[in-house]
Amino acid sequence: MKNLLLVVCLFQAFSSFAQLPAEQTNVTMFRNIPWGSHRDSIFVDGVKQDFVKDKSALSKNTYMIINDNMTIGNVRLNKINYIFNDDGRFTKVLFEGPKEDAEQMKFILDYKFGTFKNESKVDNISYKQWLVKDVTFTLGVYEFMKFEVKIESNWQASIAYKKNTSVDDF
Repeated sequence: MKNLLLVVCLFQAFSSFAQLPAEQTNVTMFRNIPWGSHRDSIFVDGVKQDFVKDKSALSKNTYMIINDNMTIGNVRLNKINYIFNDDGRFTKVLFEGPKEDAEQMKFILDYKFGTFKNESKVDNISYKQWLVKDVTFTLGVYEFMKFEVKIESNWQASIAYKKNTSVDDF
């Protein structure tokens, strides 16, 4: 009986470490590209990444990687955009996939970060949002055709916070 109780206690302890709540998770990068990296100096697995301007994108500073992996888990993607600020620093990712994979994408986000924090509907798009420290994940599911995920890092605020909380001038 004691052995069974010990096994149950150990299982519960290990399963509680398996998935941290979103507040304790820190998303420092997307596909091994750290937030805030300069577009001209990004290497992944020792290979320099060549970003190509997406001329069809609505926002400026939007790029693609030719021959990018067009899946996340089991979810198929139609497009992945890497978005940089005016200083050339990596701040956002926008990707889209077919509507039939939207539920799998929601499952991935729920599994990684817990239940979404915000939900809304605008016109024919249903939005769910996960807040993970200084990174926001927004899943938009269109009634027809597709889903989109926008990942936005507020890495500049995070750097300022770290700098301001480690002041030793006084």
